[in-house]
Formats: sequence, C-alpha cells, structure tokens
Amino acid sequence: MLVYRKGVFCLESEWFGLRSTVSVRPALELLRSSDYHVAYIHRDVATRAELEHYLRKWFQERHTGFEILWLAMHSRRGLLLPGDMRRPDEKMHIDRLEEILAGKCKGKVIHFGGCRTIAMPPARIRKFLRTSGAVAVSGFREEVDWTESTLFETTLLLELQKHPMTASGLRSVRNAMRRSRPLEYAASGFAIHIRS
Repeated sequence: MLVYRKGVFCLESEWFGLRSTVSVRPALELLRSSDYHVAYIHRDVATRAELEHYLRKWFQERHTGFEILWLAMHSRRGLLLPGDMRRPDEKMHIDRLEEILAGKCKGKVIHFGGCRTIAMPPARIRKFLRTSGAVAVSGFREEVDWTESTLFETTLLLELQKHPMTASGLRSVRNAMRRSRPLEYAASGFAIHIRS
C-alpha cells in the first residue's frame, strides 16, 4: 500500500462547555497509532488571538510536514467561532483568515470541521483558494452531528494519507469519500473544493 504521509495540524476550540470532555484528539491518536502513523499537532484555542497565534506557528519551517490544517471548532457560513460566541470580537470571518493565510498554503489542504463553514458561493471559495495558495479546502455545508462528523473526518484524514496533494489526488479522495460514506457525504453537504 502506497502512503503519502501528511501530518495534521489541528486547532480545536471548546465544543460544549467546561464540563465536556468532547475532543477530536482521540481521532488523531487513532490515526497516529494506526499502520499509517499519522503525525499530528493538536492545540486548544479559546480565543481569536490564540487561533491567529497558532496559525502563524503552522507556517514555521519546522512544521512543513503538517500539510493538513484541521480547524475543529464551531462555525457558521464563512465564520469561525473559536471563543465566546456572544462576543463579536472573538469571531473570525473568512476574509481575516484569508489575510492570515495569504500565499502560505502551497501544497496544503485546509479542512473546516464546523457546521456550514463552506456554505458560501463557489466564487468566494475559489478566491480563498487562490489567495491562500491551498490545493484544496473541505468542510460541511450543513449542520452536522459532532460524533458522526468526527468519524467522517477521521475517514477523510485517512484517505488523504493514500493520495498525493495534487488536484487529481484530491479528486480521488473526494471519490473515495463518496463511495465509502455516501449517506454522511450527502447529509452533511460535505465538499472538497480543489484549486484549478
């Protein structure tokens, strides 16, 4: 089996309050302990400032092997919600994220793990891809169940290990996801947008 090893740089915010232990970290541990040996970096982010800080860390040369950015946090259309959702200054609009990532994502995939993040016009997503330089972005266009979406995302991260970070490789990932998880693929409005 041919493996194209890609590390995962995961930034996760609190999902359901201080008493909740819900986290995507066990999914990352599963991938690391699998025969794919997927390396990962996982950081908790509780504020927009922390999100920006760790995004800048991702650009550092020592993290070049972490080609997949997984933004595991609540979201809305074109909006990341890393901190207190009641505070407007804690929200990060896709425009701000695009500014931070501009030109820094060549050969990388960005996965939005929250609800409806990529429920945006295709032209807006194409602009994000062009500006960031990412090979692809993926995410959900619908509201998703946390556990079901995390299982789906684990499959996605596994499929990304099996294919090169090229347009044709990512089309193969998209097709594999449609075949292996057709119901979840359709119900979640999952999409992979590939830069042309």
